[in-house]
Amino acid sequence: MLLGHGPTDDAHEEFVHVVKALAACNAVTALGCLQAVEEHLLSHFESERQWMVRTEYPNMDCHLDEHQKVLDTVLEVNRLAKAGQVGLRDVRRLAAALADWFPKHATYLDSALSTWITKRRHGGAPVILRRDIRTGVQQESILA
Repeated sequence: MLLGHGPTDDAHEEFVHVVKALAACNAVTALGCLQAVEEHLLSHFESERQWMVRTEYPNMDCHLDEHQKVLDTVLEVNRLAKAGQVGLRDVRRLAAALADWFPKHATYLDSALSTWITKRRHGGAPVILRRDIRTGVQQESILA
């Protein structure tokens, strides 16, 4: 999920961490894990919004709409879980849905934003150096 913009890459690493924890939660840890995902998304999405505003990103509305849909879902599941209206299976389904959504979002929307920010700041596209990359190997799930 490296895109060449340090703050974005750091946020993505944290996203993977909190979603993995959510996927592995149990009945005792589920509410805390849900809260961690919610807090991460609020911070992560707000940071991206600020970068978009500051750099006058042309595709901001589409990007923010997608963030809001994801956030609305997480907020609703968290609310229902706190009220005892969803179970562990539902929480894990949310983790799987986030894990499925994220690579596509990062590949298309976040990579475009990262490139935009880097071009605006430095006049060129980001460079990403990867060690030990293998071609022809399918991307792993973030939950793997």
